[in-house]
Amino acid sequence: MENLLLEWLSTDNLLLCGIGILAAIIGVMFGAAGFVLLPALLLVGIPIHATVAVNKFATGISSFSTILVLVLKRKVKLKEMLPFMLFAGLGGIFGAFFTTRLLEQTMNIIACIVLIAMFFVVLKSKKTGLVNEQLDTEQLVSMQEGNKKLTTLFVPFFIGTYDGGFGPGSALLNITYFLKRQFSYVKAAEMTRFVTFSSCISAFIFYFFYGIVNWGIAIPITVGSIIGSHIGLKVVPYIKGRWVQILLPAIFLLLIIQVVSDMLF
Repeated sequence: MENLLLEWLSTDNLLLCGIGILAAIIGVMFGAAGFVLLPALLLVGIPIHATVAVNKFATGISSFSTILVLVLKRKVKLKEMLPFMLFAGLGGIFGAFFTTRLLEQTMNIIACIVLIAMFFVVLKSKKTGLVNEQLDTEQLVSMQEGNKKLTTLFVPFFIGTYDGGFGPGSALLNITYFLKRQFSYVKAAEMTRFVTFSSCISAFIFYFFYGIVNWGIAIPITVGSIIGSHIGLKVVPYIKGRWVQILLPAIFLLLIIQVVSDMLF
């Protein structure tokens, strides 16, 4: 047992755990965990598809751990999130299926197109007051009763497809989606954990049966992600709306630069 513990506490595993912590904190706060996680794993020589599979497992499990806290504290009602989770889960499977049939270069091109499109959506939203710091779920339920159309759920499906197939910035896309539906930033970040869990776990299940999961990497990354996600949830309430209006476009821009550099170099 002692030898097993010492092996787990090796430098490599501690490094992977630290990467998971940092990625999860950024993921909860700004929806850009992939900005840290994917480049770091690629840097140590892990193939792109195996990297995505590890990312889905780590992010899915860490999201589940925060979902338990949010449900137990009654901050978010699971029943209200089920339709979003269902469509995001279907999207995750769809994305994983297509990713296993695409080259890395093609994946990067798709990611770049999506991120550039959402970058301009966020810039436009800054002028129209995207971030609302006042309204919460209880106030918005009555406002949105007439807005629960099937078409609104296709957005989580398409984001889930992107998340299951690649992922950088997918949580940020979900946060933007909920902000556009007039939820506060804190509530949008909390609700994003539910759809992220659904798309990630469904995609991971596909990757697992496809046989491209590296458990030696997935476990320390996941442990770090669980720790980091809870740290991130503690920090989110202190983020001001005006900070979000500055940081969201900046993070989108960094993600675009990252993806473009991957394509060119």
